[in-house]
Order: sequence, then C-alpha cells, then structure tokens
Amino acid sequence: MKADHANPLRATHAAIGTVLALGLAVLLVLTSCQISLRPVVAPAPAAEPGSAAGISANASTSGPAQAQAAAQTQVYSASLVLTPTHAPVGATVQITGRGYRPGANVDLVWYTVAGHYELQNRTEFVGQRYEERSQVLTTTRADDSGSIRTAIQVPVGFGGPHDLRGRVDGKEVSQAGLMVEPVVSLTPREGPVGTPIELKIVGVDLRTNLNTWHVLYDNKYVGFVSAVTTNGIATAHFRAAGPVGNHVIAAWNNSYNPTPYLAWDTSPFKDIPGPGTEFTFRVTSDPGPAAPQVEPYSPTDLPWPSNTRGPAKLTLSVNQGTVGQPIVLRGSDLPANTSLTLRWSTQVGDRVSGRGFTEEMRPLGTVTTGPDGAFQKDLTIPDDLGGQHRIEVVNGDQVLGTTGLVIEPSFVSMSATRVHAGDQVTIHLKGLGWTTYDNTYTVTYDDAYIGYVCGFSTNGDVQFRITATGGAGTHIVDFYPTIYKGQDLTPRVYSMPQLSYRDDHPQRLTPAIHLAIEVVE
Repeated sequence: MKADHANPLRATHAAIGTVLALGLAVLLVLTSCQISLRPVVAPAPAAEPGSAAGISANASTSGPAQAQAAAQTQVYSASLVLTPTHAPVGATVQITGRGYRPGANVDLVWYTVAGHYELQNRTEFVGQRYEERSQVLTTTRADDSGSIRTAIQVPVGFGGPHDLRGRVDGKEVSQAGLMVEPVVSLTPREGPVGTPIELKIVGVDLRTNLNTWHVLYDNKYVGFVSAVTTNGIATAHFRAAGPVGNHVIAAWNNSYNPTPYLAWDTSPFKDIPGPGTEFTFRVTSDPGPAAPQVEPYSPTDLPWPSNTRGPAKLTLSVNQGTVGQPIVLRGSDLPANTSLTLRWSTQVGDRVSGRGFTEEMRPLGTVTTGPDGAFQKDLTIPDDLGGQHRIEVVNGDQVLGTTGLVIEPSFVSMSATRVHAGDQVTIHLKGLGWTTYDNTYTVTYDDAYIGYVCGFSTNGDVQFRITATGGAGTHIVDFYPTIYKGQDLTPRVYSMPQLSYRDDHPQRLTPAIHLAIEVVE
C-alpha cells in the first residue's frame, strides 16, 4: 500500500519518463532511413489469377485505393498470363489465358491513373492527387477451348504496378499484373558551355513514394523531376556547365527527402531499374557568357476567369506582361460622359512573419467615358508582384466591370559579367509572385543548387548577391521555379529546383531565367 500511495512524486516521475520514452521512440521512427508517412506498396510481380498487382498512388486518393481493394476481393473465373511480367513503355507483352466462354469477345482493360495538383483557394499548394483511369487496349476472341492468345504494347503513361483485366459482356473475369519499368535518356550528349540539356524519364512510377527523381551534375545537386500532370513522362531541362571536357550526369530517385537516395541497390525497391543511371556529357568549347535569357512565357498563363466581370466590358491590349510594359485598357457598356476611377488589386503581407496577407486595392487613375459609354487609356504595368491581378472600373463604391492581367517575371540587371574569383555580383529581378507556387525562384551556380529568393514581401522586386567562384571561363547562373511549401509530406520537394517546370508545375508554368558570368585571371 505504501508503494502505491506514499510517493506521488515517484509516480509522477515514472509517468514523465514513460511519455519521454514514447516521444523518443516516435522521433526515432520519424527520422529513420526512408521514412514513409503514407502506406507503401512494394513492387508487385505479375499477379496470379485471382490476385491483384494493386495501385496505391496516394493515400488520400480514393480511386486507385478502391480499385486495389476491388481487385483483391474479386473472384475471377478465368486466367490471364503476361510474358514478360516487367516491361518498359512501348514493349510488346504476350498474353495468354484460359477459362473463357468459347467464342466470347474478351476486352483487355488497362488500369492506370491520371494526376493533378490540388490547391487551396488557387494559391496554397496542397499536394499531388490521382484518380483511376482505364482503357480497352485490345479485344480478342476466345477459341473453341475457351483460350485466348494475343499481344499488347505497354501504353505510354505512368510506370509501376498496373492491372490488366479481361472483361466479357461488361464483367471482369480475369486479371494479371504488369510492372512498368522506367526508361531514362539524355539528349544531346555534347555541346558548348550553356547547351540546353534534356533528361527524360518515361514511365515514372504512379506511387508517390517512388515518383520523384533527382538530377546530379558532377555530383552536384541540380534539382528534381516530376510527372504528375504529364502522364508519367518527366522531362528535366537544365544547361551544360563547364569547363571543357567530360561531365557526369546522374538520375536518382527519392520521394522521402529532397536529395537522391544513393544506396538503391540495397533498398526495398532495388528491383526497379533506373535510379543511378549515368550519362557522360562532353563540353566541347567555351564561347563566353551568353546574353541574359528569360524563357518564353507560357501561353496558358492567363488571367483567372473570375477576374473578369461585368456588366461593363474591360479589355487589355495584352493579358500578360512585365513590369513597366506599356498596355492599353479599353472599356465599353459604361455610363455615358461620366468620370470613373480605375483600381488595381494586389496582395500585401508575407508567409513568414505570422501576419499573413490580404488583398489591397490601389488607385490606377481616372477615365472619362464618351457619349457611347466607352473609353481608352494608356497604362504601364505597375511595379508589383508577379502573377494574378485585377483592374476595376468603379463609380463611387460601385464596381462596374473588371478584367485580369498576369505579371510575368523579368530580369532587370546584373552588376557585372566579367569578374575575378571572389568578386560579388548583384542580380536584380522583378515580377516574382505571391502564391506558394510562384513566389520563389531557386538558384543554381554551375548546376549546383545554392539557395532561393522570394519576392512576396518586397512587392515582387528581388536584389541579391552571389560570389563568383571557379576557374577562368564561363560560369552559368540559372533560376528555376519551385513549390515554396505545401501540406503533403510526401513527396518532399519544397523549395528545391523543379527541372520539369516547363510542363509539370502547379497552376502556372513559370519561365526559367538563365544568366552567365565570365571569371578572368
């Protein structure tokens, strides 16, 4: 009885110790190698009749998970055998089966997924989402013994475990699994300093614990590659860094951390080929630093439809442009012979101080309509945040009409292009955005990621310094879009260079910016 009641302090200490021990155990689990906070589905071999390869693209997506559960509980009456059971996109797979109704038409149905990025309020990145998709690859006819024999080509699309199911009269009667393997390629294989390089991965795994690839250049981290919205085809774009000679480019996989996982040959996924693939790129010459380049803006980077409202009609001579660019605003269907006010919408605040951000309306001048209720006004794109903005025409407190404009990022200046090693170079950009997918640019120096810059709290205007390093010759400085932060923990790619920015960036395809300096003796 004394041990139970006489020493409450000892009992309290014991309880605290238990809590600390449990906390330490959780911490050790969370920091262990290749931690997964989502269910991980190991690579599935070709399934025997009655089993399923299964698809688990994202734990928060119901489509693939439901397909997996349905396949596992389905009782099949016929068989389906694939040879081989592992194959890349485009490969020919032989198919045989038994147990079908003689003379029956058998549809061979391919199950995969389609991906998209989920956003909150169109500005806050949430994560990747996938839904089940299926298509009939071919239809074959069972012979008099109820057997089938045919062949398919592995469809272009995501890699990883896929189901192929036999369907007769609308009912699935057989199933087999195929593991689609990735293929990695690089083009070109040589060129001068600054040559655009394309590293392509066809058949990126549909599972989020295996769908992120990383690129190294001479053992320096360049960035990551994704294929969420591109049907499993990831294309990295970057430039050749010097000096003249051979350079090693490597592709690795890792979704749990924003760095390559190098011990692939002993990992749980060692049977999946591709990670660790290396190429040699030969830099043939150094022609000197090229002129600064901002890649072309995406034609799909358009104003949100919600930014255009009536009853009046407002139109701009362009719907996207850079700070300081002349534009023309036209209005119609307005009160005749009336003085009206123009207003410009922007965002004020940040995501790091805890104050948050809010929309602010700023004056943009006045206009006077003619007898026809129309006006035309020359404007200059304001020195403001990149991304989405709205122009309003108002009469007092009444908004009569609105239209949208997208400000694109622009290069302003670089303090020097011929420098000595150790000199500092100041770079000036404008038009950085305010959402989680366009407020940040990552920076690489000679294909080595060195950090990022953000323009939200500075009205889209960014000035910063880098130090020139390396031997005599041209050194490249590149700016790549990224995802600043998001809600999902996997894949963990936040604030890292997204080399697949041209076709797989959330919401808007932001251009890369390419600069170069020359280090002299």
